[in-house]
Amino acid sequence: MLVCLQSSRMGVVQKNSVILIVLSFLTFALFANSAFAGDLEWSGLYRFEGQFLKNSELSGGDREITYGQHHLILRPKITAGDGLTIYGQFNIFNNAGYPNSQMGQFWGSGVGYTAGNPAADSNAASNTQKAENIEVTQLYLTYTQEYGSLLVGRAPLHFGLGMTHNAGRGLFDHWYDTRDMAAYKFVIGNLFVMPMFGKSSESNIQQPDDVNDYMVQLQYENPETDLELGVFYQLRKSSGQGSDTPTGTPLGGASAAATKSDVDTRTVSIYALRNSENLRLGLEAAFQSGESGVSLTNGDNVSWGGFGVAGEVEYRAQDSKWRWGLKGGTASGDDPGTDAKFEGFIFDRNYDIGMLMFNRPLGQNDFLRTQFQTGTVRDAATNRVNKADVEAVSNVLYVAPSARYHFNDRWSLDQTIVTGWLSENPIAGRNVAKDLGYEYDISLNFTPRKGVMWVNQAGFLFPGAAWEGDGQYGSKFAFGLATKAAISF
Repeated sequence: MLVCLQSSRMGVVQKNSVILIVLSFLTFALFANSAFAGDLEWSGLYRFEGQFLKNSELSGGDREITYGQHHLILRPKITAGDGLTIYGQFNIFNNAGYPNSQMGQFWGSGVGYTAGNPAADSNAASNTQKAENIEVTQLYLTYTQEYGSLLVGRAPLHFGLGMTHNAGRGLFDHWYDTRDMAAYKFVIGNLFVMPMFGKSSESNIQQPDDVNDYMVQLQYENPETDLELGVFYQLRKSSGQGSDTPTGTPLGGASAAATKSDVDTRTVSIYALRNSENLRLGLEAAFQSGESGVSLTNGDNVSWGGFGVAGEVEYRAQDSKWRWGLKGGTASGDDPGTDAKFEGFIFDRNYDIGMLMFNRPLGQNDFLRTQFQTGTVRDAATNRVNKADVEAVSNVLYVAPSARYHFNDRWSLDQTIVTGWLSENPIAGRNVAKDLGYEYDISLNFTPRKGVMWVNQAGFLFPGAAWEGDGQYGSKFAFGLATKAAISF
């Protein structure tokens, strides 16, 4: 009897398994046919980079930073119906040490060893590498109509020259700006107005602790005259419950934050761009103000009060192999003596001027006063730089002329000279010099076909007296080498 019962149960299990398989097949067929009713397109980017830096601290000696990194970006586009499109972005081989970025995983990411694990989990003894994660950084939908388009979801945010808001669409951009938003773009001829509501944080659905952005973009684009003009306004609001603004140096100085206060910040950005066949001329300016969300022990609220300006010129003469360029601008610096106000303006980290200055952490102190954004970039015990290109433009007036020579359609040579001066004394109680010195960058570029680029770059920094910090530190010669390739599709 027991054998019969077991046989009967096995028969029921097999029957149920067959039914499940059939239902799964029918479900797959149904959804597969529905999915293929729309159009799916893919684009993306793969890049590999090798980096070598000598003497990032400018103190002399044999200190080096050497690493490689690789990264894959996939961008699906689904046309779901007439005017209805869904966009996404998948980032593959991400770097846990630089969250919410496109930094890419370091070449040689080990499996990681903890005591008691077998040799297969040992970096020194295993025969495999660590499995990597896939991150979804964008997912949004657009519905295009005759007079405009609706946008809902987590979308890239970009404006003007990319000084303030930068979506990170460059071949070697390591950062990106996104926002969970609902927006509608009203198009009137060459003009569009786009009001946006953004949700930066939804911490608890039953608490008033959200961080919200109220934004509007007004832009004029005339393809006949190659002229663009734009204004971007952002208001960020949150109660003290939602504030998690970082405290300490440089925001708030040595004073500890007693309480979190309301966030009420405003950023106004304007830009103009003329991009014709022979000349590209652009200017962007941004102004920041409001309350940061940090309250000091004496009751003072830390406020914002910075500004930045970036200008770009490129001259492309007809029938010439030369292109001449110039970047120049300024960013206000934070005064370390004012705990209750942050006067610095920090450019988006994708906006690069040179290979080393304003891109790599340099020197032995926070001369650009960007630690509020970058965090700690030096080892506490040795004071050695231990971060990749997390630095940004701030507390500086800079000028960077450049020239590009095209040997042919595949090969070109770039040369750039970067120089700058500090805007504000970065170290309280010290008389720090302004001169940051000079940097010379040279880059050999190879483009064998459309969508493929290989860049070999060298940067040489001749530091000025500013890096000495009024006699505290060194200002020795430093240089960097890089080889990097990108395939876009």
